Amino acid sequence: MRFDEQQIGDIVGADNVSTTPETCMIYSKDVTSLPEVAHQIVSPRFDVITQPVDVLSLRNLILYALDNGIPIVPRGNGTSGWGGAIPTRGGICVALSGMSEILYFNEFESAVTVETGITWRDLLTFVERLGFTLPVYPSSATAATVGGFVASGGLGIGSTRHGDILKQVLGIEAVLPNGKIVRLGRLLLDSKNDELKEKVEEGNLWLSKQLSTAGLGTPEQETKLFTGTYGTLGIITKVTLKTIPKLYLLPFACSFDNMADLVKVANIIISKAKPYYLRFLTDNYTSKLDALNEYENESGKFILTGALLDTIYRNEDNVEIIKTATNEDNGAVLNDKRSRYYWNERFYPLRVKRHGPSIVPAEMLAPINMIPEILEKTKTELRNSKIAIEGMLSNDGTTSVMVWILDDERKKVSFTIGWHRSFKFASLAQRFGGLPYAVGLWNGRHARKYYGNDAYNDLKVMKKKLDPRNIMNPVKVFGGRVTIGRESMLIGFLIGFIGTLIAGWVIPRIPILVQLIQLLDSSLLQLLYFPYLVIVGLSVGLVGLLITRIMTLNQALAMGIPLLRILSKLKRK
Repeated sequence: MRFDEQQIGDIVGADNVSTTPETCMIYSKDVTSLPEVAHQIVSPRFDVITQPVDVLSLRNLILYALDNGIPIVPRGNGTSGWGGAIPTRGGICVALSGMSEILYFNEFESAVTVETGITWRDLLTFVERLGFTLPVYPSSATAATVGGFVASGGLGIGSTRHGDILKQVLGIEAVLPNGKIVRLGRLLLDSKNDELKEKVEEGNLWLSKQLSTAGLGTPEQETKLFTGTYGTLGIITKVTLKTIPKLYLLPFACSFDNMADLVKVANIIISKAKPYYLRFLTDNYTSKLDALNEYENESGKFILTGALLDTIYRNEDNVEIIKTATNEDNGAVLNDKRSRYYWNERFYPLRVKRHGPSIVPAEMLAPINMIPEILEKTKTELRNSKIAIEGMLSNDGTTSVMVWILDDERKKVSFTIGWHRSFKFASLAQRFGGLPYAVGLWNGRHARKYYGNDAYNDLKVMKKKLDPRNIMNPVKVFGGRVTIGRESMLIGFLIGFIGTLIAGWVIPRIPILVQLIQLLDSSLLQLLYFPYLVIVGLSVGLVGLLITRIMTLNQALAMGIPLLRILSKLKRK
């Protein structure tokens, strides 16, 4: 790959480009701590960090990357943990935080249009000053960008009533991997000041033809191309979101001795009280909340916390529903002060990180009634790990179950060996009729089931049409070949070489080895001083090296994760 820092600076502005190792390293990470072994299959850092400030400079940057075959990866503030914004093949990082304007608000249409680099906290502050709020926003709202959450999808604060974030998106503007600017759905803007109108018309005309040949709908119907696909099909630059009236918000919290009672009450609250937000904290989570020192009766308990968002009169009726259900199922309703505390804590799930000091997240989507069983199974599977479990409940009978695995990345051997634990949890989801919470990079092998077979096939078709050179956030969602490090190639060689020697020593009479022995004994190779088995071993070792060189991410994980599990068991013994 060829990089011309001066040319990139001419495109996005000299002050908006950096190639310093420190900057590249910072932007190459997300919330997850990765062991060094992870960088045997993905690049450890970007080559260039850019921060475009407008759509046209972003478009020109994409065209530059396309002309030079350089991978380009969009990034918000890196608050996710699924690898969706980290480098896989180096390349250019597009940090979108420089594009953070609020462009349009209309109270009669209950909608707001923003550039995608704005944080949810800033957007929430803006709409609440006008008497509105957002149907859904992430628990990482203090730092997460609008574009990052829309591009990755998922549940958030408000999902208990309104579903996932993708249901709140009315329209999208994006720049495709070929530099064309398109708008999907219903993007609301001030048409008098729309400088991109002509280019969008050109881009949408081209996209319409591609969608038609793929048997899909019009750009107005196909927002799914960019929602929840991690910028693999294009970089989102503007989003129109729904807003709702800011009614009277009333937090509440209840305490339980076990998860079964909590789930029973949660189901009643969801069906009868229609809460805006509902979250649970398990015993191993509340035991790690330092702020509970003065409330020891809550430490180690199961907490159901949430908020009502309605008129004062309806809230009063719903509070009685909550109190009755809680008391009938062996729970305790906490006072207003404690309820307010848990509501304020909705933005700070990572407080438990202090018990790490490193953290590895694992999360699944599963039926709410399976949570008690999932919890017990998780505690059994991860009994040798320090964990904290919480979750968020949706309005469709599902919930996210988040496991924070607390560790110390400074302990390189144990941290590396333990890396398999988050993958174990993703696989565990399927046993309970669930799914991984997100795909990103690390859960790509579950992508077909996550999106649904038909939808995934449509996305793959459009990926080939929109990004035939695979420069836009490569390897994410759709998989692909990875950047194998020297150590991995050496391991591949040694496995082939040593495995052959062992096989030749243990089972020397299998037919194929007999034929090889006869062939080598009758050739000039017998004049060499090397035993025939060593020669065969070297050949098989080279094949092993080649295999590691051409394997895909999913193949690398399929081989590496079981190996880490075996090492983990041996370490415990």
